[in-house]
Parts: sequence; structure tokens; C-alpha cells
Amino acid sequence: MEGSYMSVAKTPHGSVVKRRSKSQIYQQSIRSCFSVASRLGLTPGQTKMRLNTSRKAPKSQNITDKVNPEHLALMIKTEWQLSYVTPLYQFRHTQLKSYARQLSAFIAAEKQQGLAVEVGAQQNTFKVSISVLEGLAETNDDPETVLIQVQSKPLFARQDDPQKTVWSGWLSCINSNPEYLRSLSKDFTCLPLFGCKGAEGFTSLVKDWLQRTFDCCFGLLEISQTSLQWLAALWTNCHMESNVQSLKMHWALPVVPPLHVTYTVSADDALDLWNSVRKNSPEKSKRADEEECVDIEEVTRFMQGLMSHFYRHFRVDLSAGDLTQVSTALGSAKRSGRIKISNSRYLINTLSLLTEIAFLKMPI
Repeated sequence: MEGSYMSVAKTPHGSVVKRRSKSQIYQQSIRSCFSVASRLGLTPGQTKMRLNTSRKAPKSQNITDKVNPEHLALMIKTEWQLSYVTPLYQFRHTQLKSYARQLSAFIAAEKQQGLAVEVGAQQNTFKVSISVLEGLAETNDDPETVLIQVQSKPLFARQDDPQKTVWSGWLSCINSNPEYLRSLSKDFTCLPLFGCKGAEGFTSLVKDWLQRTFDCCFGLLEISQTSLQWLAALWTNCHMESNVQSLKMHWALPVVPPLHVTYTVSADDALDLWNSVRKNSPEKSKRADEEECVDIEEVTRFMQGLMSHFYRHFRVDLSAGDLTQVSTALGSAKRSGRIKISNSRYLINTLSLLTEIAFLKMPI
């Protein structure tokens, strides 16, 4: 089950704090988020969620007929750093061009060390585009995904040289929690999953602008060991329709010196084990007349089978360590919250799971 932790630092009595620390600013933002929840008539108890113990088995989807191929190319085969985002206050999909001008001026001003920059003025250094990435929404409640790109010219570029994309990010909500979304006021738009790539400086600026403009909060979206196990099982299940090539897992074992294990299983062997787990699953018989689903018990037995096989050969108990990374030809995911989706046919399936994780991490 997903968890979140908070650390509190105390200062000595009588000390004078002249500047607010980043942790204090973050805590103030969190309190702001909870005040938003109270305005919505919600409490932490009402919005608490748990990772689903059963989900539909992933199916190959050709989404090129509903998603712009250029947008699709931006999403896949790229490693994204994930964050969660609380609901955006008074965000409107119809105002994206205005938001792009404001963000462009904000970045330019920050890069010029606070010098005033007029919104809408011609900027030769930075240009921001914000657009809708249509076609990814799966339900009527899902807001459309929003794509943000920052373009810039190199310092010594010629005047006629084109600007290059130096930072990209997106806000998404795929197969969301309908009860939670319907409980929100119309003033709030919920896009809980944020992915970005590019320099950390631009990431900080974009997040800062979004927080100031839409009264939202960001937090690192770590992918728990349970969620990594789900991805390992679901991607292995996809081998029947797409060649996953191999299942590669990275484990960190708490020994001295630290031991890092890379465990690679051929796709056929992983699929044989998965089919054996599915065939002997008592849960499967209960769903004979329903759409094919996967249960957490099947995922657990699949991982136990893999770890038992490794122990028989190397006498190393992987269950004593932490699973930190899973990768196949379909994509890769790291405990640190980095994800790469390499096959567009399973983009929706993977984003659905990540959206669920983002909802779990949100403080409200």
C-alpha cells in the first residue's frame, strides 16, 4: 500500500529565523491544500484511497487514430520524471494561449534575475507553448491531457536559427477516480499526474508558476515496490500480443557492502510462469463470465515464483531487499519515479496505473 511520510525539523529555542526555508514554504502549501479540501466539504478520511487489488488485464490498443502522431511521439520512448499535483484552482483548457504567454514572461523574468518583463512582449530567449494532447482521456470525467513545452535559442545562435525544445512536461488524468472528480467544485480541474524532462531549473520554474497561478501543490511521485510488481506482471501478460523480449528487474539488498542485483528473465520463461499462476488461480474461476482481470494475489505469486527460482540458483533471498526497477521492451519504471513507455499500444494502460498512484499520493 502506498504511503507518505513527513519529517519535522525543530530549531533551537531563542534562534531567529530570517528567511523561510523551502520546507516551511512546502508545509504552508500543504496547509493551503487542506483548506481547499475544507472549502470543498471534504476531509482526509473521505478522500483516502487504496491501490486497487484487481484491475483489467492490459490489451493492445491502436490509439494512433485518436491521438495526434506527433503528440504520441513526444510521449513514448522518453524517460519522464513523475510528480503528483493537487487540483488546479480556476484552470481552464480554453485559456492555454494566455497561460503560455504568462509562463513565458515568468521564465524570462526569473532568468533575468527578477527584472520586470511585460506579458505578451516579444521574447527572443524563451518561448512557451501549452496545448491540449487530445485522445488520451478514457472516461467522460477525465480532463484532457495538457502538454507544456519550453523552447529556447542557444546563447550564440544566429538570428535565423530556430528555437529548440529545452524542456517538456504534461499534466494528465487517465481512468480517474470518478467519485473524487465529481466531488470537486467546478472551479477545480484535477490533473494529478505530472511528467517532465529537461533541466531541473526549468522544472522548478514551471512548478513554481503553476503553484502560484492555480494554488496547487507538487510532490515527488515515487513508484512503490507493489506498483513495480504490478507493472512487471502486467507487462509480462502483454507478451502474448507484443514481444516484451525479456523481463529485467533490479534489486537493492541491505547488506554490507550494499548488494545490487540485476535479474533478467527471458520473456518466454516469464510468460510460462505467469500462465501457470493464472491457470492455478482460484480468483480466475470467480470471474469466468466477466472481463479478464488480474488480482494482486496473482501478482504476488508470480513474484514469489521468480524470487524462489533465483534463490535456488544463487542462494540469495531477494525478498529481503527492495525492487527498485522493472523494464521490458514495452517500457521501464524506477522506484525514484522515472518512467519510460516504449510502446504506444500500452500507453493508456500504464498511464491509468500511474494516475491511480498519483491519487494515492495526493495529501487531500
